[in-house]
Amino acid sequence: MTESLFQRGSQYQQFRPNYPPSLFQWLSSQSAGHDRALDLGCGSGQASRALEPWFRQVLGADISHEQLLAAPASRSHYLCSMAHRLPLADASLDLISVAQAYHWFDQAAFQAEAERTLRPNGLLALISYGICEVTGLEGMIRDFHDGPLAPWWPPERAQVIAGYPDADLPWPALPYPGDTISLSWSATDMLGYLDTWSALVQAARAGENPLDDFAPRLRQAWGNTQRTVRWPLRVRAWRKQ
Repeated sequence: MTESLFQRGSQYQQFRPNYPPSLFQWLSSQSAGHDRALDLGCGSGQASRALEPWFRQVLGADISHEQLLAAPASRSHYLCSMAHRLPLADASLDLISVAQAYHWFDQAAFQAEAERTLRPNGLLALISYGICEVTGLEGMIRDFHDGPLAPWWPPERAQVIAGYPDADLPWPALPYPGDTISLSWSATDMLGYLDTWSALVQAARAGENPLDDFAPRLRQAWGNTQRTVRWPLRVRAWRKQ
């Protein structure tokens, strides 16, 4: 695979769907303090920037330096760090948000780090979205996800698709009212998004590209039009005692 990690970080920034503003308004409303938030596993900083209106300081942390380099300039500050070894003081965070990344963590070690770094009444939120549906092409993206790409997904993928149902912390859980990510996309937008999927990265490392066969079929079915694409948005949240 000749594509650089920086280029892939740029693809994430361009093609990954943005979260609805209502999500960050809800996180703010549930947070006891608004001094400092951490967006962990932040990638190129989509969620970090969306938190900026709600917190005095926003930190983004990711293990990939290349992803961080792809983040546009904003008032967020970025750290290259592992989730369970944060270079932060005890009780220094009002919010830790983890968007589409919790399944990559050493989860027990991360939960201990969240216990250490969150202030009393601090909020931990695990954010995820499932497989999208396209109006008029229902099931087509899921069939690609579950069919040709099935051998290339890591076992952890099932966690994020299901919304992290097995995540459990000894703190009171906060019910999320539910929401949907909804965008109007062309076939080119969708193919750009699909190309950010980790299964295609793994397939490319083995010299295969299932998207080559799928792309013409998707373009033909999609047509020269914009279609509504929807992802179910899920949040598991807890307030530290």
